[in-house]
Amino acid sequence: MAAGSATFSGLREVLKGAVAGGVVPGGVALCARQGEDLFCEAFGARQIEPERQPASTHTVYDIASLTKAVSTSVLVMQAIASGKLAVHDRVDRYLPEFRGGLKESVTVRHLLCHASGLPGHRPLYERVTPATTEPAQMIALAAAEEPLINRPGEVSVYSDLGFILLGWLIARLMGTELDTLFRRQISEPLGLASVAFVRLSGDPAHAAQGFVASHEVAPTERCPSRGHLVCGEVHDLNAYAMGGVAGHAGLFSDARDLGAIAGALVSAWHGDGGAAALVPREVIREFWRPAGIAGSTWRMGWDGPSGPASQAGSTMSRAAVGHLGFTGCSLWIDPDRALSIVLLTNRVHPTVRDDPRFRDFRRQVHDTALAALGA
Repeated sequence: MAAGSATFSGLREVLKGAVAGGVVPGGVALCARQGEDLFCEAFGARQIEPERQPASTHTVYDIASLTKAVSTSVLVMQAIASGKLAVHDRVDRYLPEFRGGLKESVTVRHLLCHASGLPGHRPLYERVTPATTEPAQMIALAAAEEPLINRPGEVSVYSDLGFILLGWLIARLMGTELDTLFRRQISEPLGLASVAFVRLSGDPAHAAQGFVASHEVAPTERCPSRGHLVCGEVHDLNAYAMGGVAGHAGLFSDARDLGAIAGALVSAWHGDGGAAALVPREVIREFWRPAGIAGSTWRMGWDGPSGPASQAGSTMSRAAVGHLGFTGCSLWIDPDRALSIVLLTNRVHPTVRDDPRFRDFRRQVHDTALAALGA
């Protein structure tokens, strides 16, 4: 580890305190500057049921909505860089199923900055039955048919449905499934081994068992609808019904692989990505600028700090970009200073609960990490 052991003592105390207070079972935190990991440590347990197992820096977590940022938005960036797509293209040009009323004015950019007018969430998985032959297609179609609740471009409403459609759009445009695109265009070029979608086609239990057998996976909740502790299966029920591969959720990763993606994106932002550059400098800079939607902190596919109460903390640069995941994971990047902070936890294990202390914990992690980094 490049940093002295005392440098991150405050961060260690915050992490240990969250475990002792029952805020999280445990997790992994990583802090990096200019692609170099200065801190990467595990704390607490990766699971407490059915038996306690310690977390390690190799533990793989369901990173939930971070999928939107590090997979879907990056794949869209790459399609734009190749000239196959433009942010101001109408969505119905690629998804004619998305039509009716004001939908004809919704653009790719609207979906990226959560300003399409679509609602945030719908339990589309409830429409899937054992007789459903193509559940992923059916759920994507249901998202496309969902009525708008706002005029496009007027307000940002964080929407899983919008990213379900973006995932469908990019897979159709490229003629390849999202998990294959992610592997070929992001994880393999960076030499990453842990970050992946877990495809649940066929027997979901068998697929999950295979992933757990080859990785140290942190479980999420005892799921009432599935009747078991979820481990190696995506937690999000819409993504689960889609077979584990979706534009809004589905990725699993350890901290170092997620940090490596962040480092590659920072390199792209500075224009010094070399052979492993994921996207051109001008494209990522366009994506990471504020989207300009009134009252919104959203960029395209990424968020920005919302103010002093932001879960990014009070000292994070207002030019930073990041994303949160429902399971308890987050990623924040300050591109100007080439800093990134990864926090992986499974706060939803063994049951989902709304604990306001977790939001305070996230803020404390980022503030103490930035203090240790001299930022």
